[in-house]
Order: sequence, then C-alpha cells, then structure tokens
Amino acid sequence: MAHGIAFSLVPHQLWNFWHTGPSDSTSFSWTASVLILSLVGLAWSLSRKSSTRLRTGIGTNGIAPVCPPEQLKDDLKGGVANAYALERELTVPFDVGDVRVSKILMHPIKSCRGTSLQEARYTPEGLEYDRKWCIVEAESHNIITAREVGKMVLITPKVEVDAASPYGGRLTVSFPADSDCETFSVPLNPTDDLLASWPVIEECRMFGVYLVEGYVVSSTLDGPGSRTPSEILSDYFGRAVYLVMKGPRPRECPPTQAFPKLQETAKFQDGYPFLVASQESLEEVRRVVSAFAQDESPEAKIGGIDRERWRDGGVEIERFRPNIVFKGSGVPFAEDMWRRVRIHPSESESMDASADEARTFTLVSKCTRCLLPNVDITTGARDAAVPYKVLLKFRRNKDPARMSKPCFGCNAVVGGTGVVRVGDRVEVLEWAGGIGV
Repeated sequence: MAHGIAFSLVPHQLWNFWHTGPSDSTSFSWTASVLILSLVGLAWSLSRKSSTRLRTGIGTNGIAPVCPPEQLKDDLKGGVANAYALERELTVPFDVGDVRVSKILMHPIKSCRGTSLQEARYTPEGLEYDRKWCIVEAESHNIITAREVGKMVLITPKVEVDAASPYGGRLTVSFPADSDCETFSVPLNPTDDLLASWPVIEECRMFGVYLVEGYVVSSTLDGPGSRTPSEILSDYFGRAVYLVMKGPRPRECPPTQAFPKLQETAKFQDGYPFLVASQESLEEVRRVVSAFAQDESPEAKIGGIDRERWRDGGVEIERFRPNIVFKGSGVPFAEDMWRRVRIHPSESESMDASADEARTFTLVSKCTRCLLPNVDITTGARDAAVPYKVLLKFRRNKDPARMSKPCFGCNAVVGGTGVVRVGDRVEVLEWAGGIGV
C-alpha cells in the first residue's frame, strides 16, 4: 500500500513545491523522493490492471472484447489458462457450417430420466409429452425435482403409443431394481370421463413462483388390486407424494429482457417450452472440466473436485436435460448468438414453404444453471463440483437478468406445430448482438 499513500501526498506536496519553492535541500530531496515513489507505484498499479484484464478477457473499455470465431477456436486449444477466451463476445454473423439436429430428448415426468428419440412432434408448449407429468408433495403441493431428490433421475418413464387404445397408449414407469417398487402404467391421454374422476390440484407450486393446475393421476392400466401411482411413488420417496398430469389451464412463461411482452405457455418445464444446446458447447465444457481436473496449480483449484473421476471430462449432455441438440457449427456456444433458427427437414424430404413459421424457433434467453446437472444420471448422487463449479469459472455474466449464474444452452419458443427429426438441417435466420440472447 506504500505506493497508494505516496500518491495521495503528491498533489499537496507538488503544489507547495512549485508555488513556494524548496525551503532547503532536505525538503527538495524529500519531495523528489515522494514524486519518484508515486510514479513507480502508479506504473505498478497500471501494469496489474492490464495483466488482470488480459487474464480475464476484459478489454480496456471494461467489457469483453469482440472475438472472431476463428481466433476463438485457436484460443480454446490450450488448457485452463485459456478458458478466459469464452468471456469474449463473438462477432456476428459468422459461418456456422452445416448444422444439424444431432439429438432429441423428451422427459415425460419432470426431473425423471429422459428418452432419446429419432423424431418428435411438438407444439408451442414443447415436445409432445415432454414434462406433461410431475411429482408433487401431497401436503404442500410443491413440485419436487432432482435438485432436492437426486434419485428421481433413476425413475424411467416410457411413452408407449397405441392407436388402438382408447387413451392413445400408456405411460409406463419403472424403478431401480433395488427400490422394491413395482412398475406401473397410466393412460397416455385420459378421456374426459376418466379425468372427471381424478382430483384436481389448482395450485401445484414450482419454485414458489408458478401455480400450475394439474390432475392427480388416480388410475392405472395394471388391473384390479393394483396400487395407485401415488402410493408406489410415495414408497420410493419415503413420504406422501402425488403423480400429477398437467391440467388445461395455461401456464404462462416469464418474460425475458429481450422479450418483455412474451406471451407463451408451457407445461411443467422450468421456464420455457424448449431447451436447446449444441454438441460443440458440451465438448468445450468437457475440455475445461478435464483441464481443471488435471491442473493442480493454485490457479486451477476447485473445491471438492474428484480429479481422477473427471480427468477425461466425461460430462453427459443428459445432465443438462435439453430437448434439441445441434451439431456442426464448430464454435462452442454458437447458439448463444442465434436469435431465430429454422429447422428444415432433411434434403430427402419435400419442403413445405407454408410451414416455415411452425419450424422457426426463437431463442428468448440463455439457460442459467443450478446444481441439477451435478446429479449423476446413473447413480442419482450429486457431485460436489462438476459441472456447476467449473461453469462458474467461465460461463458467468452471460445472462443480463442473472449475471451471477452460469449458463449452458438456450431457452426457446416456436411458431407452430410440427415434427423435428435427428438429421434435420438448422438455418440461422437472425443473430443476437452483444452477449447474445
């Protein structure tokens, strides 16, 4: 702190020196010493600020410098030290190459295991059957997620479509073998007569914010004497819970900074009908996780990280629970900069120009992440560090509404009803500036 104190004395001493002159040689020497020490301190301070800016990727104007994607790719070839590169803004537009849908994931029951599909129908409220059901506490009606109960990810719901069934098919729910909970099946699309016999919960509470209407699923397709879904699930959870199906009352999506008048609805998704991400973004997360796991320097320290477990950076995309995964841009987090995309059928299929709006997805915000992706999808155990603490190192300050939260993937809405398939081509129609969507 010596340089700071010395610098604070300079204006007063210089004023006296230049306007009254030196009273003696001692005074002159002392003042000159103060001046030299102050200049040295100022230079040291500026060099530290410049070094900090370089390390964090912050430019001299206080914001992230713009970065061409080609330079970003080169910067990302290094280890932990180069993670700062992702703090920079990408210049847009840039060539995204041949981007395709590489994976489709549907999660029938909120926070339970998802299903990988080759194709899926969708509506403006999301993929068909995605988050159509949830599990709530019987007393409070709070919606339960794997954030609190990690073993939810081990419950496996499976949609079985059957055109001959009066319910269009069934939802079959199975449990880990060591749970002693039996598999059960419920109607996929209950008839009005059946719904009339099911209790209604007017206010299923999600995050203390959303109040969602739902039916308590009270019938199975398993024959006389079968236990109800809620009885079986209560055994699994060790407390009284209900299996709930989304009711007809619309559940509004929250507005975003880019869309303050957003008028969309969803089912039991956290916020929005769709979550999209890219394979390139996942690969970059894996690279950075691996780099932190292998780098034992103080600068790379992350509390609680299992270095051996994460040496290969093996984070699965299923942990992030997206609906549609893209591949082909070659640039990590390219989707951050896409405002509107259109998903076209593969070239082998005919194109219907009238359906363009129904194939157009608008990315309304980035998805800020919680600790749920830390839950191991094969064991239900929550990791102490990965990926959340690693994401905090290089994916914060991305969402204007929640700058302290790390981001992965983007929330999206769509203009109509359609079908998305693995292999479909993705066209970027509109780009977002600044820090992206």
